Amino acid sequence: MNEDLTSVPSFHLPKAVAELFEHLSRAIYSMSFSEGLNPAQWNALRYLNRANPSSRTMSAFARFHVTTRSTASQTLAALVRKKLIKKARDPDDGRVIRLELTPKGQRLLDRDPVNHLVAALETLPPDRQRIAAETVEALIKIIFARKI
Repeated sequence: MNEDLTSVPSFHLPKAVAELFEHLSRAIYSMSFSEGLNPAQWNALRYLNRANPSSRTMSAFARFHVTTRSTASQTLAALVRKKLIKKARDPDDGRVIRLELTPKGQRLLDRDPVNHLVAALETLPPDRQRIAAETVEALIKIIFARKI
């Protein structure tokens, strides 16, 4: 990726930027096969780390990640076997199973491959970080509006 975007004609710019996003996505995805986990398992740990308690369920995780309950169940079951998350019945509604990170799962997030991207973003000035956040958020909304 040695191409300088300033030399790309404006009508080719969206394609060039899309290819850069795809390249970055592949790099992060590739790095996410680490610590005995796969990218879906890292996503689950991140989700459980930041979700509010009422959203720490398999169904909420599946909805958020636009995946099937079966796929979500397999991902979460693997994390339970690895002792990175634990399941507990909701004290107010015994039908609901709540998911929590274990201390081991919490510690593992310190070595999250996404931290490489976080560190790169932190090198940007705050105004560029804000522009990046707004741009990615807008793109996600557009893509999901078309997909769903």
